[in-house]
This record gives sequence, C-alpha cells and structure tokens, in this order.
Amino acid sequence: MKWRQKHEGFRGQRIVVVPRPVLERALRDPLLKGVFPTDAGYYPKAKGHTCAREKGAPETIFIYCAEGDGWCDIGGRRHNVSANQLLVVPASTPHVYGAAKRTPWTIHWFHAVGANMPFYLARLGVAKEKPVVSLAGDVYLFSLFEEVVEALEHGFTPSHLIYAAHALTHLMGSILRHREEYGYGTPSVREQISRSVEFMRGHLGEPLKVATLAALVNFSRSHYTTLFRRVTGYAPLSYLNHLRMQRAVQLLNSTDLPIKQISDQLGFSEQFYFSRAFSKMHNHSPSEHRRRYSTKSLPATGQKSMRRV
Repeated sequence: MKWRQKHEGFRGQRIVVVPRPVLERALRDPLLKGVFPTDAGYYPKAKGHTCAREKGAPETIFIYCAEGDGWCDIGGRRHNVSANQLLVVPASTPHVYGAAKRTPWTIHWFHAVGANMPFYLARLGVAKEKPVVSLAGDVYLFSLFEEVVEALEHGFTPSHLIYAAHALTHLMGSILRHREEYGYGTPSVREQISRSVEFMRGHLGEPLKVATLAALVNFSRSHYTTLFRRVTGYAPLSYLNHLRMQRAVQLLNSTDLPIKQISDQLGFSEQFYFSRAFSKMHNHSPSEHRRRYSTKSLPATGQKSMRRV
C-alpha cells in the first residue's frame, strides 16, 4: 500500500482509525458484523490530496465529494468525481484517486467492512467499472457522515462501537435513498410529486382521480403516473390507499369513532370496501386491529389496553 499526501494534512481535517485488534473483536459481535466502519474522516479543500493502493484496500472505500472535484483511476479507466457524487472503491481493487488541481475536493469519507457490504454495493449499482454514483446534495447527509466520525472519536468500548455501526447503517440507508431519488429527475420534478402527495394527505376523504392529481402539477396523466411511480415506488392511487390506511390505523388506535364513520372519513363508498382494503394490507380486520392495538383510555375497571408504542 502506498500513500501520497501532503504531510501537514489539511486545515480542519478529521481522521479516526479503529485499531485492528479492536476491529477483529468487533467483527465477532453479531450486532457489528453486518456493516462496520473501520476508518472515517473529513478533508476540507484537500489540495494535493492523492492516494494510491497497488493492491487495493481490505475495506470498501466510500468518498463523498461535497465541493470541488476529484478523480479516480480504477480498472484501467479514469473517472471524474464532482460535487454531490459518491466514489465507491470495492475492497481489494487496485486504485489511485486524488483531488483536482484547480478545484480540489472537500470530502467526507469512510472505509467499511461487513457481511452486508456486497448487498449495499449491489443496491447502489457500483463496481470497479462504475464506481461513481450521483446523489442529491443534502445537509442532512453531511450530518450523518459527521455522526459516524464522532461516534468513532468517542472511543472503542462495545457500546461506542455499536453506536458507530448503527450510525453507519443509517448513513448507508440515506445514501441508497438519495441515490434513488437523484435518478427520479430534477429537484423540481420531485417537488411537484411531493406537492401532489401533500394534496392527497389533505383530501383523503375525497374520490381523487389521477387526472386531478396530474393537473395539479401540470403533467399529463400518463407522464404523472410514470414519474410518481419512479419517485414513490407506488402507482398514484395505490399510494393514496397507503395514506388512507395509515390514517385508518391512527383513528382506530386513538379514537372511539365507529368503523363506519372512519370508512366515510377516508372516502370509501361502503364500509365493506374499507374493511376489505384494510384486511388486505394488515391481514386482520379494522375491528380486530382496534381490539389488539387501541391506545385510547379505558375506564378504571382493572383492564389494560394492548398498546403499541
């Protein structure tokens, strides 16, 4: 392994490395062996930053470019890395990467191992032939990188390591979500779909049509349906039903409203259709759900409600 980097480092940089004996013990813990950060850090405006590993690293490397530009030579090809892009170098893959000369990158980074790492890489769609993923810029994403670094900085006791591993799991989930959302189109498209979802939330009791929702955001019905499915994973009316069932759970758990009234509030023409839709989603009827999970107060008769908290 070879390193080429400014010896004095970068003003404001942060680096934390888990001692390898600690790492060996950690990976025997069932709570840690799924995905675990071995190193993490932050390099602001990393002018002159270059790193070469002729045999690759034992861990998968994740480098998120927050500002500026960088590059990576991997698999015989050069890949450019720009702001809001994630560079992923799979374990044991020879590589060289570094900051652009004129616009050096600012990067959040971590190395990770674990049994679940191949599944994360597959879901991200990365490999040595395609190591760069575009993400939507988000301050919250930066804060999750910071959380991983801070978790490791606090120490290497079992509780600290568990927190760090689960902070990384949260970060990986957020990266996957941002990657998928970036592929759904421009921010304006995502905002328009969000507007229609908010309209759904405010009109759950109305017989909404796809054409109405599409017109709200100035899309044709077919184009709206295509974009909505890409953004949410649901067809528009399926998502509307999802929202209605969420609201039904809230009303069943916390109110004494008759099921017929809940059905009416949620726009079902008959209670039968409401009960059928609810049972299909939850595998039990609305009345059975209320019996199991009601959180409303009961009279002081010594009985206890079954609460979901």
